[in-house]
Amino acid sequence: MNKKQPTQNINTMKKITAFLLFACIVGQAYAWKPKFAGHRGSYRGVENTEEAMMNGINHYGYTGLEIDVKTTSDGVCVCWHDDDLSRVGHNVTIASTKWEDLKDLTLTQTRGGVTYTAKLLTVDRYLEICKEHNIFPIIELKWASGINNNDMSWFPKLYALIQKHDMVDKAYILTSMQKSLEYVRTNYPALKCQFLCYEVTEARYEWCKTWGINPSVQTGGLSKYMARKCHDAGMEVACWTVNSEASYLQHGELGCTTMTCDYLVPRDMPELEEVDWEALSPTQAIDTLYITELFNHTETAGTFPEGFPTTLGGDYTQAQQAAWIDGLFYVADYNKDKVICVDTAGVVTDPNIPTLNHGICRDDAANLILHTSADAKVPTQLTVYKPEDTTAYVIDIKLNNNGQTNFPTASGDIFSDAGGYVYFFPNSQNFVEVVKIAGGKYVSTTSCAVSLTGTTAGYVIPIDNDPNHFIYQVRSSGYHLYKNADKGAYMTSPNGTTAPSRNNTVGGALFELGGHDMFVHMSGAHYKGGWTLRDMTSANLAPMYTQAQLGNGGYNANASVGAFFHWERVDSVTVNLYEYCLGHGVAGWEISTVPHRIRLKDMTIEPTEVTIAVGDTATITAVLTPADAEVQSISWRYATTNRNSKLTTDGTVAKFTSKKVGTYTVTVTIDDFTAECTVNVVEEETGVDNTTTVTLEPRKEILNGQVLIRTENGTYTLMGQEL
Repeated sequence: MNKKQPTQNINTMKKITAFLLFACIVGQAYAWKPKFAGHRGSYRGVENTEEAMMNGINHYGYTGLEIDVKTTSDGVCVCWHDDDLSRVGHNVTIASTKWEDLKDLTLTQTRGGVTYTAKLLTVDRYLEICKEHNIFPIIELKWASGINNNDMSWFPKLYALIQKHDMVDKAYILTSMQKSLEYVRTNYPALKCQFLCYEVTEARYEWCKTWGINPSVQTGGLSKYMARKCHDAGMEVACWTVNSEASYLQHGELGCTTMTCDYLVPRDMPELEEVDWEALSPTQAIDTLYITELFNHTETAGTFPEGFPTTLGGDYTQAQQAAWIDGLFYVADYNKDKVICVDTAGVVTDPNIPTLNHGICRDDAANLILHTSADAKVPTQLTVYKPEDTTAYVIDIKLNNNGQTNFPTASGDIFSDAGGYVYFFPNSQNFVEVVKIAGGKYVSTTSCAVSLTGTTAGYVIPIDNDPNHFIYQVRSSGYHLYKNADKGAYMTSPNGTTAPSRNNTVGGALFELGGHDMFVHMSGAHYKGGWTLRDMTSANLAPMYTQAQLGNGGYNANASVGAFFHWERVDSVTVNLYEYCLGHGVAGWEISTVPHRIRLKDMTIEPTEVTIAVGDTATITAVLTPADAEVQSISWRYATTNRNSKLTTDGTVAKFTSKKVGTYTVTVTIDDFTAECTVNVVEEETGVDNTTTVTLEPRKEILNGQVLIRTENGTYTLMGQEL
């Protein structure tokens, strides 16, 4: 018996296993997870206290703990965010109070419905906890005595504590104070530094690169472009505060290596796929956009129409959501139980369409869709009008998760075989309800789980008639993306009332222009109709244009809290954008990557058919509407292999001739319009007088070496002698 055989088999199996493992690693992308740090310890316990730290370690499983640092009047570093303790029950300012007078105070805080009590935590004890549990510390410097942009004289005391607990190689110094970070990087180069910011801009990136500092950015503040630039520069980007799986996935796709969380459980998060850095390749913003006002009847412009809907009074005080169809805004006024039409001059007319609720929208085929359920809070019935059809088509629907939805949206063609979709984001629900309708009949409802909770004004922006791809909005939380799953923030930061920051107004639009995704979001003062256009494909989501508010009434004039848009494609580089804002007016703009021109609206050809004789010429003219249209391209052509035909052109005029009988088609294409003329070529000349006088020259022939000349009467002469 060979006793060595088993050993040889085991060694062989080890080699095979190692090879297969290597093959798997080489053959597919690796999976990974970032580092997780507890924000102020964790959400369980008074923030920045020992209980919150221990729950961050034991309950959530964080491998890092983040704190804020303040200093007492006698130079003790304590873990606290604010200048005082008023949020936890004490009217005490830390900087003017000694540690002896602070250490026994009972701090009280209610978080997630649970009331906690604790004592103030020193940085010394915090670092001791980190060392005991092999936790990496993130120490955020808040403006404090001796630790600020103007004075870092007390920082050596903090560094001594870091040294004391053997944390120099593990600790991160985090702050938004750039001068303080420059001081730390210069005097304590062994410490890792992070720059806390709300958004990674070009200027902040350049500063971080210069000083060898990594950015730590608020969720939603890192664009694909800047993620790639930071990666290429060797930076590790951290982000805060990540509290949902959608946000985790979103920032994981951007390569964020450290995530600070309040209550996200790392062990419950899926592993991330290898970051596709090529997909994050920098894309330059469109160099120039040309914005041309098409119409503007607004309060700001001084052309606010008399009788325009407004909450401040008049006939239509609740004409809120609007749908644009063929030059008219169709607006549902639930106070009057009817739909009104508002034209581009802001003039109101009555199309005699009843309704019961806020909701009105259109699909891509211009079918007008009204939410007409008897119960305004539970959408169960739609009334639909086809273009140029006064028939009211009633469609019963079902939502899986009910709730009041004031502003539905739609895509596709709900009367086609392929169908379309109507989107609802119900109040108090964490689902967007996508209702499929085909052939004018209800088909099904899909519930898409999202990370935000809907409100009565929850809003959805469809993308490409894809039920699994859309942007959804909650006013206070901004715009989020859903693409087969919740992808988290799309345009959420920063938030404010100074453009180009997004604000709390409902509304938006997404369209493609020159290969770039262009996103319209509300900006400026709330509810006044101002907006900003961003290039979402470009560097740092570049704001390309900001439209000032349409009026000054705000919520008092606009109870809808929204502004409603529709865009129409003019050509590959141009769209028209239309806006209705209750109480503030209507306006429209042309948005293009080329200068504005008088655009061709129609083109015909004269004549459409003509008959000519062989060798004659047909004149064909393209007729433009309007006549002074500034066209971009003109192309004339005809289909034939006959080399005896000829087409000459001069702008909108062409001349065609042929020496061969036949039927020919002459085609002209001007911009996006095409027309044809049929040219019939016949033997004889056509026209009023079809007769032709022909003069024959004497015909010469040779006979037996003699020259014969044929005369007009058909006889021949031989050298002038008649035969």
